[in-house]
Amino acid sequence: MDEQTIDLRMIRTYHFLSDALFELVLKKPFEEITVTDICKKAMVHRTTFYKHFEDKYQLLETMFSEEQRKFIELHIEEGETEQEYYRRIIRQMFEYASKYKDFFVQSTSHIKNDFMAYLLKNTVSTYLNRCFHMDEKRLGIPSPVPIAIMSEYYTGAAIALIMWWLQNGMRTSIDQMVDYMSFMIVW
Repeated sequence: MDEQTIDLRMIRTYHFLSDALFELVLKKPFEEITVTDICKKAMVHRTTFYKHFEDKYQLLETMFSEEQRKFIELHIEEGETEQEYYRRIIRQMFEYASKYKDFFVQSTSHIKNDFMAYLLKNTVSTYLNRCFHMDEKRLGIPSPVPIAIMSEYYTGAAIALIMWWLQNGMRTSIDQMVDYMSFMIVW
């Protein structure tokens, strides 16, 4: 079997398993979901699951890492101001939350341990950390506040605001939320 066929099978298996976990989290708490549940839903053998992942936590972490990679690929575009760039980042976070709203609302209401909250926080924090380092390098001016502290601060604020928005039925438009968050950052 050629290498491309193996890679495509691995990708397909990953998608089946991650989709299954996503659907299951919408129905019951993550802690109650078993590898057997995931495999049944994905129609994948447990041995196949364990060839790719140690446990359901590693699968979930891989899912978040994949999303984190998408965020990290965002770069400042030519001719874009710093404010426009950050507005685009904020918009991306709200659009992502909107797309996966059921997952976030259900999973956070089901959390008994902090694993999912940790993964979400880590995804946003890693992304913001990278953005702040790029800004520091691009501007040639060191940050007056350590970047790790800024990342933690804005991560906490962003997650709390996004969760509030989701739990309140997303009655405020994404455009308005981007404006509000931008004003709070600048103000």
